[in-house]
Formats: sequence, C-alpha cells, structure tokens
Amino acid sequence: MTPFVLGEEEVVLGFALIGIRGSTPANREEALRELDAARARTAQAMLFVTEAVADLIRSEIRDAMLGGTVIQIIPGVRPARAVAEDSQAALLAALGIKL
Repeated sequence: MTPFVLGEEEVVLGFALIGIRGSTPANREEALRELDAARARTAQAMLFVTEAVADLIRSEIRDAMLGGTVIQIIPGVRPARAVAEDSQAALLAALGIKL
C-alpha cells in the first residue's frame, strides 16, 4: 500500500518527516481532485484524511471506501467544526465512559 495524506499544512509536513507524501487542499474542488489523483496513483492507496478535509468531501470518501480504498480519518491541528454534543455522547458521559 502507498500511503498519502490530505490535510492541513502542519499535518502534511508532519507526515513528510516520516516519508509520506501529501497535499493541502484549500477547498472542495481541490480536495476532490487530490482524492481522485491519490486513488489513481496506485491500485492500493491508503489515505489519511484530516477531519477538516473529510467534512468537505464526506460522501466521496464513503464512495471511495465502498470501492475498496483504505481511508482513515484523523484529527487535524484545529477542530473541524464546533462539536455539538449528541445524545449518545451525553449518555456515555453520564455513565462515566470516555472514548
């Protein structure tokens, strides 16, 4: 498998330190273009995508995963969005369970 990362500049630079190439898309169109390019480079691509970029192309990531591409969503350096507490998180917190 050939790893590739899509994310913020700091994340891509961090991965570059261990020899993994990446890209920093600024908008949805760039993210889609880079996702398609990464999948086309090798038959077995392993993509790391930060939460912020994943939010831009959520449905395309799902389709790529269903097509056999290995994609891991990873945290970025900044929160992707303000996280609203949902009912499941509230229940787990009430039970004292932290994931």
